Amino acid sequence: MADVVLNSAVRSNLRSLQSTTDLLNQTEERLSTGKKVNSAFDNPSSFFTANALDRRASDLNTLLDTVGSSVQTLKAADNGIKAITDIVNSLKATARSALQSPLAVETKAGIESDALGDDVTAQNLLGGTVLASGDTLVVKDKDGGNVTVTFGTAANQVDTLDELNAYLEKNNVLLDATFDATTHKLKIETDNSVANSTPGAISGTATGATNAFTTTTFSAPVLDAAAAQKRADFADDYNAALKEINTIAKDANYNGVNLLMGDDLDVIFNEDGSSKLNVKGVQFDANGVGLSAISADDFYDSSSINGVLDQIEKSFKTIEAQSAKFGSQLQIVQTRETFTKDMVGTLQDGANMLTAADTNEEAANLATLQTKQSLIVSSLSISTQQDSAILQLLR
Repeated sequence: MADVVLNSAVRSNLRSLQSTTDLLNQTEERLSTGKKVNSAFDNPSSFFTANALDRRASDLNTLLDTVGSSVQTLKAADNGIKAITDIVNSLKATARSALQSPLAVETKAGIESDALGDDVTAQNLLGGTVLASGDTLVVKDKDGGNVTVTFGTAANQVDTLDELNAYLEKNNVLLDATFDATTHKLKIETDNSVANSTPGAISGTATGATNAFTTTTFSAPVLDAAAAQKRADFADDYNAALKEINTIAKDANYNGVNLLMGDDLDVIFNEDGSSKLNVKGVQFDANGVGLSAISADDFYDSSSINGVLDQIEKSFKTIEAQSAKFGSQLQIVQTRETFTKDMVGTLQDGANMLTAADTNEEAANLATLQTKQSLIVSSLSISTQQDSAILQLLR
């Protein structure tokens, strides 16, 4: 259009109209996008800085998904530990119920002396001619070691039934002595804690006029069929519950990771992986927590039941220690999850500060520019009226 000659007034109004139109387009873009910086042409420094902040925020958002999954994995392990703890509590209750049920042994393992003499009483075991001061009796303690009982009236010697039982108890010999005032015989048998066992033979020099004990070998225990069956049923209940520990441990997985079956978990907290937490898995089936299946014999007397209860107490300590460790690690992961969420918000706010438009201001600008555009159009119309008058004269 180089051949078209515009007068100065028209040209000036035209330039103003073009400039106003550009500003209108820019304002409308800002209102539609909500950003004052939409490309590098608007503000290179703000545009690239905001892009870097948005990119990091996006990376952290991606990590948040992994961290959130790790939280759920740890919670799944914690749920499993709580359920296993409940099962172990039920095992303890079963063992205690068996302990309080009737003794499974009807007749305990025992050994009986010959008649010690008509003058022998529970208060004077040396009143006859069979046992004499200085005679000894060698029995086994609970660990299988030899314990020597010396009859007599000196210190550390025994001459009454009460002194004999006190000496046995003091030296951890799991035997009880009784005296039959009718037959004048001394009987030694296992106590309730080891009622289903047969002690080793006794020995010593309790000889006197005749051998105090015709036999030195303990008789075998005899079970009470009904009581033994009841305790065997408790043992079956124990084993059935024990299997549930294995089932719970296997089911405590989340998204293919099971911390209770030995799987490890790496939780990454930042973009380059330099900050992470390694959660070591454990084998928390029944064997892993220190428990194993039992037989009916294990519930026949209190000593074996107490052994089972000791295992359960150790199991509790193992479970509690691991639960505390997982709890501490879960707290760390949750804290980092919250921190990462806050960082994403901070980064996004920073990017918005550099690029976000003030919609109130832009709306005001739009209204002003639209008014200005109308005025320029009107002015342009007036500026062209002079040329229109000349055209009328030529006609």
